[in-house]
This record gives sequence, C-alpha cells and structure tokens, in this order.
Amino acid sequence: MLILLGYLGGYRYSFSAVMSLTGGHLGALYQPAELVIIGGAGIGAFIVGNNGKAIKGTMKAIPLLFRRSKYTKSMYMDLLALLYRLMAKSRQQGMFSLERDIENPKESEIFASYPRILGRWR
Repeated sequence: MLILLGYLGGYRYSFSAVMSLTGGHLGALYQPAELVIIGGAGIGAFIVGNNGKAIKGTMKAIPLLFRRSKYTKSMYMDLLALLYRLMAKSRQQGMFSLERDIENPKESEIFASYPRILGRWR
C-alpha cells in the first residue's frame, strides 16, 4: 500500500511541477522521443555493463517482482519481538549469555516462543 502511495505521490508532484512550469500545457508531458531515448540508453547500459549470465538471471527474476512476499506482518512482528528479547537478555546478563541460545536455537526458551521464526531456516 505504501509503495502505491509513493508512486501516486511521485506522479502527482511531477505532474504539478510540469503544470506550474509550463503554464498548464499538458502537451509538455507527452514526449515519446524522450522515453525512447532514455529507455534505450538504460537498456543499452544494462547490456554493456553485465555479462550474459547476469542478463539471463535478471530476465528470469523479473516475474518475481510481481509475486507476493512469503513474509507477513505477523512474521516481522515476531522477528522484532524475538530480537527485543535477545537484546534485553544481552543487556541484563551480558553478551555471552546469548551464546547458548544462538548456537542451539531449537533448545532455547526464547526461540521456542516464536515457532514461525524457528521453523524458517535458510
């Protein structure tokens, strides 16, 4: 939602600036030659700056941009709560007190409180 609002705000402010600078002529916004030049230069620079493997990898990754993330707000909230508890323990008992929890998280009381985090290992 915030990304959409950011895009809309960016378009709004750009549109407002063009309207005020050009005296309200919308024709100043429609410049297909500029789009072709900028887009072509960007694609050309991308091709020149990368090898074939990187270009293929980028093309394969483009559809991933439009998928939903597997991480939800509740997952992030659990992660923040876990980090808070770990930092509180380190503040009260010292940094070495975290060693047991981090070395073996499956036996840790702190990590056991957050099964969604504990179940997601890379």
